[in-house]
Amino acid sequence: MSFAVVDFETTGILPSYHHRVVEIGVTHVEDDGTISLRWETLINPERDLGPQRIHGIHAADVLDAPTFSDVAAEFAELLQGRVFAAHNASFDLRFLQAEFERAGYWLGGGTPHVCTMTLGSRFGLGGSCSLSHACTTYGIDIGHAHSAGADSFAAARLLAAFHAESSTRPEWLDYWQQAAESGRAYSYPTGRRTGVAVKVRSDAGAAPVSFLERISSDAQRARVEGAGARYVALLDRCLIDGLISVSEGAQLAEVAAELGLTRDAVDEIHRDYFVELERRAWADGILTEDERATLRDVGALLGHDDEAVAAAVDDVAPVAGTGQAASAFELSPGDLVVLTGEMLRERSEWEADLRERGFVPHPSVTKKVKLVVAADPDSLSGKAKKARDYGIPIVGEGWLATIVFPKQHEEVR
Repeated sequence: MSFAVVDFETTGILPSYHHRVVEIGVTHVEDDGTISLRWETLINPERDLGPQRIHGIHAADVLDAPTFSDVAAEFAELLQGRVFAAHNASFDLRFLQAEFERAGYWLGGGTPHVCTMTLGSRFGLGGSCSLSHACTTYGIDIGHAHSAGADSFAAARLLAAFHAESSTRPEWLDYWQQAAESGRAYSYPTGRRTGVAVKVRSDAGAAPVSFLERISSDAQRARVEGAGARYVALLDRCLIDGLISVSEGAQLAEVAAELGLTRDAVDEIHRDYFVELERRAWADGILTEDERATLRDVGALLGHDDEAVAAAVDDVAPVAGTGQAASAFELSPGDLVVLTGEMLRERSEWEADLRERGFVPHPSVTKKVKLVVAADPDSLSGKAKKARDYGIPIVGEGWLATIVFPKQHEEVR
């Protein structure tokens, strides 16, 4: 008898509402309790990530992760000939069915399975005991809760404990025998592996490669007329919130290549841009601490050395000049603002504040929209994708508090 214990992290609870899998964990456990394999991967759901505060996965983590279709064949091989098991198996089976079907694989109904949550009622834990509580009761360290790999591993050890405790009882023999036979008899869909590599959560914690390192030192094509101004326009849009997200960095590198800009050319543009930002900050004759902080942050993002950044934040105002920095981004009364993703603050509250200040919350992205505010600036939602296509700036939720509503932000701090 052998089991494949599965855990999914998802964007929500209902596949019928277009919720998707964002992480898969599989643990193989044998009937003697031996853990024989652990496998996990993040999944690019090709939509926003839902309750990120629960699963802790960011859009930047899954931008280069495989889709479910990429790993469907390998995942099915891991299930073949084994008893499917999960904690709250009905939840995971719904997503198993939906994701395989979406990937073009037919999965027969009535997948045989074992549910450790249901079994818990037979071992004095109650019929809806959480995985965390069950593992605590059995002295099992759950590790990183709401990580598919860790939850799958914990559920596998819980299953092994249940099996060891009951395998010598005559009344359990038929149950385990029937589970084993049905698991071996059930056939999962087969397909050809794509060769796309998995991406585990531990790899996602590494600092992303700077977009500057993705810009070639050699021009791959002739420089486009007005390339500097076009690059600066995108750079200014990306820096509205003082950050360059992973998605924005990828855009900058891609546009630099399209415009025929080399790394040296981009460095020169960045130097001019930074000088102009300093002039903009000094426009009122004062350099505030907030402005100094912004210059430090932007200087680091643009790859400037410490000496250049220090010179920009000293007490000496720069001489007048003409640079390539565009005018500072501002929202004006009547501007359309789109919100996307599950935010820390209720969306209705943000919309009420926007209306109070004369802005117009809008349900969808059109070319008339001025700004998109996302729970995650690297959001994969349809709204965020369309905003990037239209060249509409995308900022994080925090930008509203720090820039649009500065007084509220000061009270929060």
